[in-house]
Amino acid sequence: MPETLDPPITDEVLRERADELARELERHLAAQPEPSKDELERAARVTQRQAFFDAVRRAILAVARTPEWRAHDLARELLVLLEDFRDAIDDDPDATDPEWRQREALQRMLVVLRAMVRQLSHDAFDRPEEAARFVAQRLADVEVGEVARLLATTPRMVSTYRRGDVGQVRKNPNRITLVAQLVYELQWQMTPRGVLLWFDAPMPQLGGRTPRELLDEDPAAHRRALMALARGGRAQLDAAEPAAHGALDRAA
Repeated sequence: MPETLDPPITDEVLRERADELARELERHLAAQPEPSKDELERAARVTQRQAFFDAVRRAILAVARTPEWRAHDLARELLVLLEDFRDAIDDDPDATDPEWRQREALQRMLVVLRAMVRQLSHDAFDRPEEAARFVAQRLADVEVGEVARLLATTPRMVSTYRRGDVGQVRKNPNRITLVAQLVYELQWQMTPRGVLLWFDAPMPQLGGRTPRELLDEDPAAHRRALMALARGGRAQLDAAEPAAHGALDRAA
């Protein structure tokens, strides 16, 4: 579980902590054993659940109370869902979650945390230097020359980006930031090689053109169309988890 954060903190640290909490919730949701009626096991379940709740509460408060997020809709939504989780626990003295209320609250927390991580990542990619580093490192299994062509830079610069040594980016900053945002969305749906192939695949939604052609033509003009295309698979996954609260409707 993420450690308590002492503001001020950087967006990168906040993103890492939100991502770590999301992964912890995923692990918890995936490891739900069949509850036993044994009294000793019941007592152990109750104790473990309380410890888990306390840890989740500390982690959520650490994120939601940072100056950057305390007034944000997603932070408020996390706090509301934390109370939903608490109420579901209070109504379940045997710690069996018979109606899956606790599980549902955790799943909704996970949706909000993923939205927070996405927003923090996209905010970071507004800086071309961070965007270049991200693409070069996330596509580390792809040939340097191919990544250089995607970013419209040189293989030598990509090798430098992969080492994390990124100076000021003066050439094609709009293209580099957009490529980073697209790679971020696509990474959940395909391998690094698949991400690269996506840029060269003719798309019916683009009138048979490829994403790379639109990047070469004008990244700024085609940003909305390319982002909508890259988000297509994830948006469908998010829509499969209906939101009960208003902020979740805006999380994607």
